[in-house]
Amino acid sequence: MNVDDSDRTPAGTTMRAAVLYGAGDLRIEDRPRPSPRPGEVLLEVGTVGLCGTDASEYTNGPRMFPVHERHPVSGHQGPMIIGHEFAGRVVALGPDVGPEWLGRDVASCGAISCTGCWQCQRGRPNLCTSYVAVGLHRDGALAEYVTTPLQNCSPVDTLGMPPDAAALGQPMSIAVHACSRARVQDGERVLIFGVGGIGAFLVYAVSAAGGRVIAVDASADRLALAARLGALATFAAQTANAEALVSALDGPPEVVFEASGRPEALALALRVLPPGGRLVPVGLQSHAVELDLRQLTLSELELIGTMAMVREHDFDRALKLVAGRRAGWGDVAPTVVPLEELAAGGLKTIADGKAEAVKLLVDPRTTTSRPSRTRTTEPTAV
Repeated sequence: MNVDDSDRTPAGTTMRAAVLYGAGDLRIEDRPRPSPRPGEVLLEVGTVGLCGTDASEYTNGPRMFPVHERHPVSGHQGPMIIGHEFAGRVVALGPDVGPEWLGRDVASCGAISCTGCWQCQRGRPNLCTSYVAVGLHRDGALAEYVTTPLQNCSPVDTLGMPPDAAALGQPMSIAVHACSRARVQDGERVLIFGVGGIGAFLVYAVSAAGGRVIAVDASADRLALAARLGALATFAAQTANAEALVSALDGPPEVVFEASGRPEALALALRVLPPGGRLVPVGLQSHAVELDLRQLTLSELELIGTMAMVREHDFDRALKLVAGRRAGWGDVAPTVVPLEELAAGGLKTIADGKAEAVKLLVDPRTTTSRPSRTRTTEPTAV
């Protein structure tokens, strides 16, 4: 599979876009509006979410983004439009896309799998041998328009979701997938370290699955957020210890999610995990860590990896979870900013760990910041 976006035919107009040229070099510039290829749609972008990957690539990369080296599957090389958490309206159709999609409001998970490799055939498209993601390996959605395969889109007008809420479907799907990988059951004791860009959604998803959640974080504001999202109790990371956590849970946890990426949190997660427990490292550790395999074997501990999401199983579930919070998500993503605030005011703040909000949203069509609009409305009859 090759989805090289270097030779797209312009649609006759230009668009404003956030283009990454290198570390610390993000430019807002005019780009040709792309045309959808077979199986793709052209979206008029409504809202885009920023995540830690975007921030890390901007400040310390690019390492994943194919700016300096050609991506082996997408074929992209050179300055790239970023943005992989997005929602918008279908305004043009590529060949092989039915006319019923024109004008639909959709959310995209960004992922593109080949559907034919052995991983896809066994239901693991997130591990596809030719995996590509819009905004990670080819031009993304921090622009007024983006093309994306229909296979990674889901309609949201039937859920009554505004684009600000729909853009949260992708990070929620990461949490839903991690929850599924952990096999969380109703009534299980669950410990979550880190209430950040994925951890916050994880608290909500695990609570919705029936898990009895205790959240640990260094920020008092994020612990208060965890309580609103369903955590039964919270602990400051600075004072948390195994005995106190077990006591608060009324027993040892069946499942522990480490979503902070901090080595001290991972060490505490391993200490608190009982025999037969399940550990899911969601946050990426910056360095290799030692693991006592003897202890893992004799205690029947499960170490469970989780990567991205399975579109068919996780994304629609995630969108329904986002739509189902009637209070909206203003406490998670309170502000929507224009493209011009991406660098110093957005990506660098996230990378430095100084972001006030868990999620920052971007509206490529606005010129000033505004409050987010994330409450669901009456669904549209389609």
